[in-house]
Amino acid sequence: MQTETSKKLVIVLTQNSNNDKATVAFTIANVALSNGTQVGMFLSSNGVELGRDKACELTVVRPFRPLTALIEAFVENGGVLWTCAPCFKHRGLNVEEIVEGNLVTSAGPMLEWVTEGASTLCF
Repeated sequence: MQTETSKKLVIVLTQNSNNDKATVAFTIANVALSNGTQVGMFLSSNGVELGRDKACELTVVRPFRPLTALIEAFVENGGVLWTCAPCFKHRGLNVEEIVEGNLVTSAGPMLEWVTEGASTLCF
């Protein structure tokens, strides 16, 4: 069982900036971070687009903060950002364009958190 100081949350996000689910997922992730929870965000399918720098600069879903600001705050506040490597490669994305702090990887790191007991949310 996890202790209060070791709470972990994994959020799997398959939506890009054209869907308000991305904004909601990063809002929840930031609230969890502010409450002391370690949060890992795994971007897969269309969600890998969010791992690119400047990919969602114009995305604002009112009344939420702009999506770019939510992603920046997530990384700056210690959130772990993983991007599915096969999904990234499938879309022909360039690793030089990724958001700072983003790790293009397999599902392994995310699954490690889950098998250790992390709570999970999927969007």
